[in-house]
Amino acid sequence: MPPRSTALSALAMLLLGVAPGLADKGPEPHAYRHAEPGDVDYYALVLSWSPTHCLTEGHERGDVQCDPDRQADFVLHGLWPQYDLGWPEDCYHGERPWISSDVIQEMQGIMPDKEVVIHEYKTHGTCTGLSPSAYFAKARKAYEQVTIPAALDDPQTQLFLSPEKIESEFQAVNDWLQPDMIAVTCRRGNLFDVRICFSTDLEPRACGANIDQKRLCPLQRITVPVSRSDR
Repeated sequence: MPPRSTALSALAMLLLGVAPGLADKGPEPHAYRHAEPGDVDYYALVLSWSPTHCLTEGHERGDVQCDPDRQADFVLHGLWPQYDLGWPEDCYHGERPWISSDVIQEMQGIMPDKEVVIHEYKTHGTCTGLSPSAYFAKARKAYEQVTIPAALDDPQTQLFLSPEKIESEFQAVNDWLQPDMIAVTCRRGNLFDVRICFSTDLEPRACGANIDQKRLCPLQRITVPVSRSDR
């Protein structure tokens, strides 16, 4: 696995003739494919805002989560292994991993559909070093530790909020959640997901450089669309 420590990053800049203090910003996080399973620094719990997904490609593809009868808002997208800088993905060799129908069934109701379950284990779960059943049990446990704020639990009208306001709503109902443990991402000016960081033992912890609010959503205000059936 490529080196990730701050000291090595600083050494690399010196070798390139760049003084760390003069650099505009540090190296951009990126993915390490086929890294060593289980060798990770922390996890990011990713809660996707379903109406934004459905507003773009979801409805056109006929995704189950976009069924008007479901009125899905926050859904569990996944539990993503992270390094302090960068992240691993696709940590398997040869055949794609197989996830049993029993495991898929257990995630019904909190994850969007079968395809997302399979994708999340292939791309992210394989990097935890856990079996599919153990990985999704851990993802569910992290998901159940988070209380969704009332203002974002099936809102009836479209909202316009700052990323900081969304984060503060989560902090207000999760007293263990500190500002450096959460970030909001946006796409095309809409709330896309909320990411909350945990240790590998699922203790709350600060996020690394990957989960940086200014990088993930630098806007001062974003739209929080509602489910199509709520309009």
